[in-house]
Amino acid sequence: MNTSAAKILSKVILSDRKINIKLLGDSITHGVGGTGFTQNGEPIAQGFKRNPDGYCWAKKFKEHMEECYDCTVTNNACTGTKIEFIIDNFDTLISPEDDIIICTIGTNNRHQPKSESPMHTKREHMEIFYSNILKLDRMFKASGKDVIIMANIPASAANENMISEDWVRLFHMNDVNDLYRKASFECGFTFVSLYSLFREYCKTNGVTVDSLLCDGLHPSDRGYDVMYDLIMKEFGF
Repeated sequence: MNTSAAKILSKVILSDRKINIKLLGDSITHGVGGTGFTQNGEPIAQGFKRNPDGYCWAKKFKEHMEECYDCTVTNNACTGTKIEFIIDNFDTLISPEDDIIICTIGTNNRHQPKSESPMHTKREHMEIFYSNILKLDRMFKASGKDVIIMANIPASAANENMISEDWVRLFHMNDVNDLYRKASFECGFTFVSLYSLFREYCKTNGVTVDSLLCDGLHPSDRGYDVMYDLIMKEFGF
């Protein structure tokens, strides 16, 4: 159990009012890869819509929390987005009524489009991402919300080494995890490493990361089950 995260989520227990929880992130929080993924729900931002019926950890989390506690869970994750998307759309994605923010972003920051120039070195690209983590943390602190930031699960080796005509992969999911870990020490925000938890689960249970992914990046239904179980344990439920 992550004591800091559990303390934040414990506010839903015997609360004297409804607690509003907001999920932010990219496709893995949006639910891509799970059975029934479809953007056919309410609008989020810039043309993105919610995925109300697709199988994913976020839907399981919403159903459990709203059934057991006096709270609402709203999933504002948008597939394909980077940390800059949250920064640029901060006031749209986050409402004044939100009490708790759970943010898992960075998977798509690993690469740089070839249309952008000059091409960064790995260090330069990591420094840009890190500076945006610090900027987003300042925005979260200014909003006065309770925030939990999570580093996402590992990708397959094939995904990490993928070559595209449109972009260059400059760093990897372990780097995303490292940068959030470093920023959490510098800034003091609550940090959950799904990356480490997922790898440890695979090692302990004798399964491969790939066996829990549907395409080398997005979880299968089983992968989302594992994510949900790990997250709930970290949150103290």
